[in-house]
Amino acid sequence: MVHPIFFIHECIRDQLQRFGAKGILALKTFHAKCDNQRCMDINTWREFLRFSGLRLNPEELAVLMRTHATAGKEFQFGAFMECVRGTLNNYRDKLVKAAWKKLDMDNVGYVTRDCLKETYNLIAQPMVMVQQQTQEEAMVEWLNGSFALIQKVTLFDFTEYYLLLGASIPDDVDFELLFIKAWKIRGDGYNVDKALNNVKTQVYKNRNRIREFFRDYDPLRHRLIIDEQFAAALDNSKLIISKQEMKAIIDNYRMNDDPMRRTCWTAFCDEIDTVYTLKELEKTPLRNVLPIPNLEGLKPQRFLGATVYLEPKKEAALQVLLKRIRKELYDRRIYLRGSFDDYAVPKLCVGIVGHVTYTQFAQALSSYVMIRIEPEEIELLCEKYDDLKNKTVNFLAFTTDIDPPP
Repeated sequence: MVHPIFFIHECIRDQLQRFGAKGILALKTFHAKCDNQRCMDINTWREFLRFSGLRLNPEELAVLMRTHATAGKEFQFGAFMECVRGTLNNYRDKLVKAAWKKLDMDNVGYVTRDCLKETYNLIAQPMVMVQQQTQEEAMVEWLNGSFALIQKVTLFDFTEYYLLLGASIPDDVDFELLFIKAWKIRGDGYNVDKALNNVKTQVYKNRNRIREFFRDYDPLRHRLIIDEQFAAALDNSKLIISKQEMKAIIDNYRMNDDPMRRTCWTAFCDEIDTVYTLKELEKTPLRNVLPIPNLEGLKPQRFLGATVYLEPKKEAALQVLLKRIRKELYDRRIYLRGSFDDYAVPKLCVGIVGHVTYTQFAQALSSYVMIRIEPEEIELLCEKYDDLKNKTVNFLAFTTDIDPPP
């Protein structure tokens, strides 16, 4: 019985996926032997079959030759691979390039296997989160399925791996989840580390033990809860978290192989508790525990920079507004930070270093500096510089962005 050509393509794709690192090495090796038209001679094609270990019967080979061979002399390898694993749409291509840019920061054209190991996010892998695998075991398993046989990984190798992997993932959301959990790359560009640092900073300052708020939602200790329960537990802990931060954290700890797409709350709590101590320290007592966590929100310079992430359209509008204010004050030779000194006196201050209320912020700009600014622009500035989410504006960060350096 002769199978249809699309069925043969699927069989080849499944075999290459099972081969893992061996399949990626075969594609890398024989792609280099193709000409500019991504074609190879028949002998090279047969060598590819032997090298990769693809198992095809004579009838299937004959169908492939009739479909992809030109006059029995040349095999169209590029067109053949497109039929096997498809192509990346714009959204997926953007994710792959963003992950590669994170890996190849020096633009040398390749990354080593050691660089992949350092960047790969092992903590968020499903079997590691539920403690059915160690991080070392998870790394070995991932490399065996990807780049264990390649010392220098290029963009072609990286793309080919995710083309093969993504061919079995029809939904772009599920494909994005791979990059969230492996490389901390999101389609919206948001960095989950910012959300985690925000939670860690609040937990350390308030001395919260957030684990207790999650346990009621997991009485059987399966380690997994649904999104609504995860959000409710964080809300009960009185942490101030935006919707974007909440989504980023949930996606980072989501079990992508769980039918209900639940989130592993124990892995999240283990990560947050590192602000106090390291887990299983009794087994490795020589590890160094910092007396104060190295977090952006705890550094002495923390008030001098805005930490709020706005959506791209708002961020672009904000930069235009800041540029206009910066130019106007520079032309008038006005140093902005001194305009907020009157609100820092004990009678008027809000009790937080470098912060004023929304009303005080608007008054300082309109009455003291006399900048013509619209109410919606004031709202945009307040949203950007309300780093504590308590209706106050960090005027130190705002004036740092406006005033020229000393």
